[in-house]
Amino acid sequence: MTNEIMDRNNLMRNWFNNDSWMNNFPSIFDNNFPEDSTLKTDIKETDKDYEVHVDMPDFNKKDIDINYENDVLTISGHRDSFNDHNDKNGDMIMSERSSGRYMRQYHLPAVDSKSIKATYDKGVLEVNLPKLEKKVESGHHIDID
Repeated sequence: MTNEIMDRNNLMRNWFNNDSWMNNFPSIFDNNFPEDSTLKTDIKETDKDYEVHVDMPDFNKKDIDINYENDVLTISGHRDSFNDHNDKNGDMIMSERSSGRYMRQYHLPAVDSKSIKATYDKGVLEVNLPKLEKKVESGHHIDID
């Protein structure tokens, strides 16, 4: 299923990239859809925990919200990364910096939600989600009635 979705996405991307009208579309509009508009993430899983690293440059720690509910980690934040730099003549030619609300969700099951820890340093949010301990049941004898 995932491969089918990826194939469809690649097909659409190729169609847009090869379409002559899209290739001639004025480049001044390209910056309205920044490629870096999502929170880039690395997730590592060990036997004991999940480690989530999210690039969140220029966010203030107080503007980041982390929530874990129903096996879903939600990370959101608000960023105002720039002021209006136009002068009285409106001489700004281009602005690639973005502001606004960002959110990502990750399905990470069987987490001890009371032990989740997070740190934010140099634009990277790190969240450690310890897994619940699996109870290993030793076998037991069952009588037949």
